[in-house]
Amino acid sequence: MFTSDHGYFYGEHGLNEERRLAHEETIRIPLLIRYPRRVAANVTRSQMVLSIDLAPTLLELAGVQPGADLQGRSLIPVLERDSRDWRSSFLVELSTATPSSRAFTRWATPPHGQSATSYIQYRELEGMDELYDLEADPFEETNIIGRPDASGTLERMKSELRRLLEQTK
Repeated sequence: MFTSDHGYFYGEHGLNEERRLAHEETIRIPLLIRYPRRVAANVTRSQMVLSIDLAPTLLELAGVQPGADLQGRSLIPVLERDSRDWRSSFLVELSTATPSSRAFTRWATPPHGQSATSYIQYRELEGMDELYDLEADPFEETNIIGRPDASGTLERMKSELRRLLEQTK
């Protein structure tokens, strides 16, 4: 396995080496897996996987049942076949001593032909939340949160964020 812990900004969003904000540049990281007994060579999957999936995957490969308290999912179904029953959203949470830097994000794959969306909610900064259509705007340059045609998407994203926060406690 080869992966990384986070990405960096190099001028995107007017930021330099920052890495604590919930934009694509910092949350999208590489993951390469080669295990000839279980993983075919030269296969690329499109499912959304997370670093919390690594521990359950390694435990399953070692023949150990992951504990119920682990939040990730084993990647074996994705690695062995193009698993369709996979996550469509995830939560990135940052909590530091500085209240203004507490950010939450939710990202979703395209449901039924809709474009992928990123929603960033700043808990203690009024009016600063962000919403991006990642298909039309993959570099998150145009915040569409105030557009009337985005209100339905925003409400779905807020609802999903509440579900994820409840699920992860």
